[in-house]
Amino acid sequence: MENIKKYDWAKSIVNQLHERVEGSLQKHQSDPNAILNSVPAFAKDDRENSEQKASPLASAHNKVLALASDAGYLYYLTQDEKYAQFAADILGVYIDHIAPLTPQTTTICGYEFFDPRTTYGPFAITYDFIYPYLKQANATVYSKTQKKRIPFDNAKAQKAMANVAGNVLQEYGKPDKHGKTISNHPILTASGALFSILCIEDDKERQRLFNVFWEKGTAHQNSFKNTILPMFGEQGVWPESLSYSFMPIITMTLNIVDRIYPEMNVTQENQHILNGNFLFDYLRHPNRKFVRFGDSKRNNDSTEDLYLYTLNIAERRGYDDIKQKAQLALKQSYEAKGGYKPKLEDNIFNNFQILDLFWGQPIPEKIDGRINFNKPTVIVKHAGIALQRNYVAKENEIYGLCGIIGGASYVHSHLTGISMELYGAGYVMGPNAGLPASVKERQIPLHEKYFRLYAGNNSVIVNGSSHGLDEGSWKGDAYVWQNNAVNIAAEPKHLENPIAENFSFATQFLKDEVNNCVQERTLSTIRTSEKTAYYLDIFRSKSNGENKFHDYIYHNIGDETIIKNEKGQLLSLKETDRYNNDIGDPVQSPGWRYFENTKVTESIKDGVDVTFKIDFDKKYMHMMVPKGVEREFTTALAPPTREAENGYLKKKTQVVAIRQNGEAWDKPFIAVFEPSLNSESSVQSVEPLMDGNKVVGAKVISKINKTLITDYIICQDKADSVYSNKDLKLNFEGRFGIVRLEEVKRKKKVSLYIGEGKKLGFAEKTLIVNEEYKGFKLFN
Repeated sequence: MENIKKYDWAKSIVNQLHERVEGSLQKHQSDPNAILNSVPAFAKDDRENSEQKASPLASAHNKVLALASDAGYLYYLTQDEKYAQFAADILGVYIDHIAPLTPQTTTICGYEFFDPRTTYGPFAITYDFIYPYLKQANATVYSKTQKKRIPFDNAKAQKAMANVAGNVLQEYGKPDKHGKTISNHPILTASGALFSILCIEDDKERQRLFNVFWEKGTAHQNSFKNTILPMFGEQGVWPESLSYSFMPIITMTLNIVDRIYPEMNVTQENQHILNGNFLFDYLRHPNRKFVRFGDSKRNNDSTEDLYLYTLNIAERRGYDDIKQKAQLALKQSYEAKGGYKPKLEDNIFNNFQILDLFWGQPIPEKIDGRINFNKPTVIVKHAGIALQRNYVAKENEIYGLCGIIGGASYVHSHLTGISMELYGAGYVMGPNAGLPASVKERQIPLHEKYFRLYAGNNSVIVNGSSHGLDEGSWKGDAYVWQNNAVNIAAEPKHLENPIAENFSFATQFLKDEVNNCVQERTLSTIRTSEKTAYYLDIFRSKSNGENKFHDYIYHNIGDETIIKNEKGQLLSLKETDRYNNDIGDPVQSPGWRYFENTKVTESIKDGVDVTFKIDFDKKYMHMMVPKGVEREFTTALAPPTREAENGYLKKKTQVVAIRQNGEAWDKPFIAVFEPSLNSESSVQSVEPLMDGNKVVGAKVISKINKTLITDYIICQDKADSVYSNKDLKLNFEGRFGIVRLEEVKRKKKVSLYIGEGKKLGFAEKTLIVNEEYKGFKLFN
């Protein structure tokens, strides 16, 4: 009530509640059947409907149940019994239907996975918030059948609530197996279970049901303590694709349980989860859209809910460090959106949005410090993902870089090997596949046989046969099980500060036992000015058996792909059907049958420059591949990019596929990517750095105004490798290092950077580092 008096955000929520309730309340007061007759028909069995059929029915029921719960909130806030009466009358219709049933036969929308997420929550919340009114001796509800007001039957209400709780728990089903790996289903249904359990009046039965929910579990509603919480790793995030990982229900449940059973110390024991809630904001592209890996969507964002719940816990429990982080994170989130302006929405899966009002904590106007969510390196261990970012203070959305590499097997994973996603010039230019807009689209061949597989992502395919296994896959008949990519090197380390503002790198390694090969990918962000920067992608791959050929696949949004040799001459292309095939497994791996209009160059050993044009606002991605290895370049069109902007959601995606015969380890794929506002790249040339017959890096020359910048980038496959180039007077001991030479008006600057290594020498200049194996030095 203090918040409502003092703060506009709290007043706004109350005003919205009134707006949502008052009109229907007036109708109900003049004609009770006007609203009660809008209650849809009830399903007969909790496995009667599919998700597609249950969704509209759940939505229709939620429209009515939301009126009841909103009225219940208003009763709690105002103590005006007209709101409780309205809520009770709606509740009575549901009680009359559910009470005569059993837990096995209880359902509203006919889908056992949907009701606990959509309808059971507001049903229990309504009962809970108007409970003091219902317990009055003279409490009545309107009976549709008798067409008059009758005494409220609380025993019947308790029977209905027991049926709801029993239907979610399904004690009549199989037992839980503690410690097993599960999907997010029992988390999503947890609110329907917990809310209804806490409405059971009998102390012993309520405690028994809670023990089933928390300790014992069932096969349908797994133990929160012994099956769900142990799946959180050291990073404190739910181990699925990003938009599934938020799981605010986890923090909400911890908060509720901690309030009711403080002696259990559930928040004390799970502070890694509270701290894990802050990881997601580090995973945004410069336009604040999230990076995408696996079955994920960029625009799903539950960070504010996580911070609100976390702040409420930290305030109550005295976790000062977490409290300050939550306040700072919320403040920065509100600043990014122009303030906190909560809007109540008809989201059938977020029936507890109003808790923002009851749990909301005022944020101090002045808080010391900020959280730097623009760290150069972020590692998501369960997904095998490494993020690389280069941030600029001015116009970061246009000039900042952000990319990810990696892949792994987890719930809602895709089969990608070590895939890559790149941002540039306001777009996610080189996207990972992601998740379709609807559940129905997840079942279609385009998703199962393309987007979910190697060819639907930016990866390297070995011998034309890279595939996954069905055994171990999170979904039956998906064939997406793979080994996990792991981070073996990075500078800076996860969430650490960089040693150089222009350079960083991360390397992911994959021991692929499914395809009997090993792969290693390094992504580096390299800045050349406030408005120019490029990515360096080095992909090593080799089969442990026969190395027939490797295909480097890269997708970019756009309208046109222009491919030239290093002299600027257009390369001739001829039609090819080389990607109109698969290995014959049920999902048609590796998935490249969906490439259209495939045209290939002759085999070429020269360097190749590719430009992807975005006509909408004249943006470009320049891709440069150095000379030295004989390759064939195929241009193609692929299905449109999911969640693309400015009309590219409906346009075919541009694709370049590079085929290299033999291994690609000693002769790795190397590509420089420069997103730009200009049709000409600031990168002038890219050449390989050789160690005998082995490619160990690249020489990249850029021209920025009158400054000529030459970057010698050494990227070796072992931390103790040694490289010596007598012609350049360059010596390096380590995995990753950069020598930068800047020349302008006869003045020279030399930068030496060791991302991982011991010693770097260039001419008479030397950098020797300590036991941290990293360092930077600038010579004027």
